Amino acid sequence: MLKKGTISAENIQETHEIEAKRNKKSTNRQYLDEYLNLGFTWTGDTNCQIPKCITCREKLANSAMVSAKLKRHFSTKHANLATKNKEYFKRTLEMQGKQAKGFQKAVTISDKAQTASYKVAELIALKQKPHTEGESLILPACCEIVKIMFGRGAEKELLKIPLLDDTIKRRIIDMSEDIGKKTTDKLSSGRHFAIQVDESTDVSGKAHLLAFVRFINENEVINQISCCRELTERTTGQDIFDSINSYMEKFKVSWENCVGICTDGAPSMLGSIKGFATVIRTRHPNVVSTHCFSHRESLIAKTLPPDLKCVLEQVVSVVNYTKSRPLKTRLFKQLCNSMESKYECLLVHTEVRWLSRGKVLCRVYELKKELLAFFVKEGNDCFAQYLGEQWCAKFAYLADIFNYLNCVNTSIQGKNENILTSTDKLSAFQKKINYWKNRITEINKIDMFPLLQNEDTNEIIPIVIEHLSSLQEKIAKYFPSLDIEKYDWVRNPFGEAVTSSNELSLREEEDFISLSSDRTL
Repeated sequence: MLKKGTISAENIQETHEIEAKRNKKSTNRQYLDEYLNLGFTWTGDTNCQIPKCITCREKLANSAMVSAKLKRHFSTKHANLATKNKEYFKRTLEMQGKQAKGFQKAVTISDKAQTASYKVAELIALKQKPHTEGESLILPACCEIVKIMFGRGAEKELLKIPLLDDTIKRRIIDMSEDIGKKTTDKLSSGRHFAIQVDESTDVSGKAHLLAFVRFINENEVINQISCCRELTERTTGQDIFDSINSYMEKFKVSWENCVGICTDGAPSMLGSIKGFATVIRTRHPNVVSTHCFSHRESLIAKTLPPDLKCVLEQVVSVVNYTKSRPLKTRLFKQLCNSMESKYECLLVHTEVRWLSRGKVLCRVYELKKELLAFFVKEGNDCFAQYLGEQWCAKFAYLADIFNYLNCVNTSIQGKNENILTSTDKLSAFQKKINYWKNRITEINKIDMFPLLQNEDTNEIIPIVIEHLSSLQEKIAKYFPSLDIEKYDWVRNPFGEAVTSSNELSLREEEDFISLSSDRTL
C-alpha cells in the first residue's frame, strides 16, 4: 500500500507516454519535392508548412502532409489529371506565379502615382477648385496630351493615378495635418513667434477666426497658417482669446514665447477693456500688440468730403442697377460689343474688398460713353443727369486718387513685406500728397491725376486740396510713428550715423559694433 501523495512507477511511465505523444503531435511535417508529382506545393512559413493543391488551390492541414492523404485528395477531386507528370504541375505553378505578379502589378499603386496624386491635390487646394476637378478635368486632359505625344502605353500609366474626389479630399487633409504638426512642433520647442489674428463672418452667417504665425527657422522667416476655427457663439475679445488659447494648449505652445500679435482695429480686437489684445496683455504683459498696416490704410481711404462721397454713391447705384439684373447685364454686354469697347461688363463694389472701390470707379469711367448710350436706350435718364462738367471732374478725381490708394495698399502686402519696407512706402505716399497739394496750390497743375486732366477743373481744385489735406491728417492719425530710423541698422549697419537699438543685450551690442566696424564687410 502506497502512502498518500506518492507516485507509482506505472503513473510515471504513463506520464512519459503522454508527453511523447504530445511532442510527436506538436512536430510539424515538412514538404518534400516528391509531393509536386501529386500536384501539391506548400504555403505558410517554414515552421508550419501547409500543403496547397496546385489545381484547385485548396489548402489542407499540416497533418495531411503525407503521400497517402495527398493522393486521396488528388484522386477524389482531380481524377482527370491522373496521367499528368511532374513537369505539367511545375509549368502550372510557374504560370500561376506569373499571373499573380501581373495582377499585383495591375492593382498596386506605385510611389510615383501616389506622389502625382498628392501634387494634383495640392494644386487643386491652392487654386481653390472643387475636388472633382482632378477626376473630371485634370486626368482626362493629361491622358489626351500623353496619348497624343507618347502613345497609349503612357496613357495607361496615367490612369493608375488615384484622383477621385474623396481621394483628393483625403490628400488635402493629410497635407494640412502634416503642415500643422510641423508648425506646432517648431512652436512647442520654445521658438519665439508672432501671431496675426482676424475674425470675419461669411455669407452663411458663420464667424471664422483665422490665425497666422511668423517665426524664424534656420535663418529663414516662415509665415504659416496656424488654425482656422469657427466661433459658434459670441465673437468678443474673450471668446477669441479662449479659442486661440485652447488651440495653443492642445499643442503645448506657450504664450511666453509669443513676442507680438497683429490684428485689425475692431473693438473686439483692440478694445481697451475687453479686446483680444487687452486680454492677452493682462495675462502676458510682454506681448506687443500692433494694428495691421493694410487695415489702417483702408481706413484712410474711407475718408471723403460730402461732395465726393455723393458722387461715389451715385456711381455705385448705377453699377448696381446694371449688375443686379441679368437681362440688363446681357444687354449692356451686347451694347459694349457693338461699340467695340475695351471692356464688356462692370465691376461690383463691396466694402469687404478694399480694392474694389478704385477698380469700380476706373471701369465705370472707361465705359462712361457706353453707360450713357445704354441708359438713353433704356429710357432712364438717371445717369445722364449726373454727367455734368463738375460731376465728371469729381468722378475723374475719385478714380485717380483711389487708383493711387490701391497701388499703396497692394504694395504693402506680400510674402517679403515687413514694417521697414511698408513704412518707407507710406512715408513716400505721404510726401507725394504734400507735393501734389503744393503743386496744385502754387502753379495750379493737376498733371498727377491723368483722368482729371481731361475734365473741367475750375471748381474741383478746392475739393481736391481739401481731400488731400484730409488724407494727410488721416495718415498722421492712423500711422503716428512712421519714423523708424532707430531700426535703420537692420538694413544698413555700416552707416556713420547708425546706432543700434537700446533693446539689444550687452553681447548683441558688442557684436553689432564689431560688425559695423568691419570695413571688409
